[in-house]
Amino acid sequence: MAWGAARVAADSETAARMRALGRVREHSGQMGDPVELRLKPLGGTPVAVRPGTADVDTVWAAFMRGPHRPPEHVARAGPRLIWDLGCNIGLTMADLAVRFPDAEIVGVELDEANVRLARANLAPWGERCRVIHAAVWPEDGEVWYHSWAGATSGYRVATPERQATREGPVVPAVSLLSLLAAEGGEDHWVDYVKVDVEGAEAHLLRENTGWADGVGALKVEVHQPYTVDECLADVRALGFAASRDSRHPACVVGVRS
Repeated sequence: MAWGAARVAADSETAARMRALGRVREHSGQMGDPVELRLKPLGGTPVAVRPGTADVDTVWAAFMRGPHRPPEHVARAGPRLIWDLGCNIGLTMADLAVRFPDAEIVGVELDEANVRLARANLAPWGERCRVIHAAVWPEDGEVWYHSWAGATSGYRVATPERQATREGPVVPAVSLLSLLAAEGGEDHWVDYVKVDVEGAEAHLLRENTGWADGVGALKVEVHQPYTVDECLADVRALGFAASRDSRHPACVVGVRS
């Protein structure tokens, strides 16, 4: 933990805060006001996390392993449009904004509190980073989702086969076809899509998939009961060359030739 904090923190005060936050073993809900962190990968630009929540885990995951980052050839080319599906509190978007200063980054997040914090964290990057409050889903409409105190990175849409009645927060649902239309229609091109949507990925890759022709590369984090092998097959069926991600064993990378 100390080594990781020294590697990610931009100053000793942030390193101490990260170590303290990381020592909380069980995230049972927000404890006190958000804590400001200054992180090296963001050039010291401050971002906020909520003590007692999984926000600190998001810091470790995003900046120590970087599983949200695009394949090397996409990074070298310099993506101009990125979608961050399941952008949580905006840390992955901030990292991408720093790495790709010419890119526009559109995030989608289903939890309202996460959205508020994401927009605050992304304010230094202005109009280049835009967060939509919605759940990504194969169709536009409404969905409801499971939320747990403190588990701020694990909220998931309640699919009909798991829960037929509405129990939990209701949120607008937006399809990837609608997102593509908002960017300029079927002829528009999205260089890279990061998909971390806690179980909705199987639906996105199998239903109403016309959006895929407008995407150059994607990375999908796989959540049970969906399997990596199933995801590899689905990504290939959409016309991508698919492989396991070297940074994260539960991620699948798809690249359009």
